[in-house]
Amino acid sequence: MKMPKTPGLLGILSDYVKCDREYLPIARFLFGNIILAQTGNDAHRLSKAGYKAVSINGEFFESKTNAVTIDINSKISKFTKIISQSSTVEGLLQTITLLRNHVQKKKSNLKKIEEKQRYLMKQLQVSETERGNASHSHSTLQSQIKSRTNMLDKLSQRISELRMQEKHCHPRIIQISSSIESLKQRIILMRENYSGTEQTSVASELSFLNKKKSSLNSERSQILKELSETEASIAVVEDRSRLRKKALLDEQTSITGEKTELESNITKSQAEKDASEKNLIELRGKEQELISTSGTSVSQLAEFDEQLDERRNKEKKITSDVNRLAIELGDLERDLKEIKTEESSLKKILNAFGFDESIETFDVAPSIEILEKEEVSLAASLNAIAPQRYVEISTGYRESSNRKNELEAERNAVVAFIEGIEKDKRQTFLDAFDTVDKEIREIFTKMNGGNAWLELENEDDIFNAGISYFIQFQNKPKRESTSISGGEKTLAAVVFVLALQRLKPSPFYLFDEIDAHLDAPNAESLAKIVEERSNGSQFIMVSLKDSVVEKAKLIYGVYPKNGISHIVTYKDKRLPAIST
Repeated sequence: MKMPKTPGLLGILSDYVKCDREYLPIARFLFGNIILAQTGNDAHRLSKAGYKAVSINGEFFESKTNAVTIDINSKISKFTKIISQSSTVEGLLQTITLLRNHVQKKKSNLKKIEEKQRYLMKQLQVSETERGNASHSHSTLQSQIKSRTNMLDKLSQRISELRMQEKHCHPRIIQISSSIESLKQRIILMRENYSGTEQTSVASELSFLNKKKSSLNSERSQILKELSETEASIAVVEDRSRLRKKALLDEQTSITGEKTELESNITKSQAEKDASEKNLIELRGKEQELISTSGTSVSQLAEFDEQLDERRNKEKKITSDVNRLAIELGDLERDLKEIKTEESSLKKILNAFGFDESIETFDVAPSIEILEKEEVSLAASLNAIAPQRYVEISTGYRESSNRKNELEAERNAVVAFIEGIEKDKRQTFLDAFDTVDKEIREIFTKMNGGNAWLELENEDDIFNAGISYFIQFQNKPKRESTSISGGEKTLAAVVFVLALQRLKPSPFYLFDEIDAHLDAPNAESLAKIVEERSNGSQFIMVSLKDSVVEKAKLIYGVYPKNGISHIVTYKDKRLPAIST
């Protein structure tokens, strides 16, 4: 190679490598086209002139470029110093060994980074699954809020109808009172002109009417009082419902915000994952931030579950209040019907005495003359036992009315009893549903780390609708129990049976190879759960899995010998066989 005439040039780099003669071709092959310069500036000038150059400090320049590779106090600078200072090839071999060790360390670091990347991907998938669960809970909560709002509108409409009926009844009662006063005046006039048994019967009838009027007035005041109390309680319920609805909407807004925050955190994690492939140093600095973000998401979802439980409890309380108000409204309707019936009977009695609603005042003299003429004409055909017969009919009517009231009270008691039974039946079913749902969630999570839960198809008509059983295995979407594989159905059925055991435990359980379609981890988890539940019940299982058999306290083994089945028994796996 022709050497340029440039100040600061020391010579070809291969000339400064001292080694045995047999290794000189290797040194010339590696460093024969590189010029050794005094300083970095000298090496830069040589690179512009078209030569590869390196300074004594380890600054390397390619030919005809402005790039510089500075590697002070690193493996390459040490390698350069060893080349300039070594007198044998052993120094070069030592440098190559150091470079190989450095490359191995870099490869191990890359493997660690890839493992961390896979871990972050798993965390991302878990976060997406939890986000899906939160979205499902959010939609369920919205439907519940809508149904409660519709029920509140129906109650408000019913209250307005009752108020309108009250307004119609009030003027009618006032009209009846004025008619009774007019009738009293007519009776006084008749009492002045007539005397005897007829006057006595009329007086007794008037006293009966007065008593009936006072009882009606007292019942009316009582009904008005109950109506006012009912309106007050309904107003309180409306205020509570309004406040609860507002609180639910606020919580829905907060859940939406937290969902948006989770989505932004997931997007940020994805960006950080992509940046980690380009820059290993930045990935190490952001690892703790991603882990802390994932932990925050899990804690927030746990808070969402607690809040949903509180919403369910509030919903049950609102349902019970609505049922109670419905019963009270039914009682008020029946009381109004009784008032209307008594009102019609009073009209008949007043009509029997010749009372007309359209007449308020009249002239007494013509009526007296007409009555006198009728008395003269009807004196021969007058029924003398009519007052006695009237008293008997009145007495029978009062007894029938009392019996009717008794039957009505008995009917109301029977209706209240039936409604109480229906309420208790619904509450018992909901309590059992919550218990089984909670046990299914806990057992399924303990067995394989997934999620499983029950849902009512129609919460307003729970006895005519069905129940859905949803399963969600790890890293899989949720599916109904009817659309999963055979092994997954076996696992779901076992979890359901164990959940029912918590609701109503049985002294004995007989399982015939229920673990046949389960893999080893799920079979082992099932064996642990059965061992825990065996403290309160006795489990008899037929199994071929070692992980299940080793948990048993008493083992019966069946094997064939010479065409005959034999049984071997072991008490506790640590003890020898007691019979063969």
